[in-house]
Amino acid sequence: MKRLYLIQSIILCFVGIGALFGGAIAIIDPYEALMGISTELLKKGPFTNFLIPGLFLFIVIGLGHLLSFWFVKRRMKFHPYLSGAMGCILMAWIVIQCYILEIINILHIIYFIIGMIEGIMSLYMLVKLRLIPFDNENKLFTKD
Repeated sequence: MKRLYLIQSIILCFVGIGALFGGAIAIIDPYEALMGISTELLKKGPFTNFLIPGLFLFIVIGLGHLLSFWFVKRRMKFHPYLSGAMGCILMAWIVIQCYILEIINILHIIYFIIGMIEGIMSLYMLVKLRLIPFDNENKLFTKD
């Protein structure tokens, strides 16, 4: 489990810090965010610039991953739920981004796989820590 905590911590920090920087760039210059990418790519989506996606990237994905990292480091009881949710949010973010931008590149694939790894690791931890409600010892679904 110790190695799993280390791997999970590294992933959460990596994604969190990267999302903070990406989100900050999009917030600072929402019309030419992310290294000069044109807002023309947003024509299929609901946004005219990168401000709202940048805020989501910064707050939800960046700060959410760092909060989850803090939960993991402190070994808070329900940290697998939060880190699993962050993995699902990351995968959803990538799918929505690919749909709106009508582009799929290697970074999209890498971050989707990272989100999937986060989810799988969290599910494994839930089972190991006996936090899954389907555990026989919890007796949630058994008759008295």
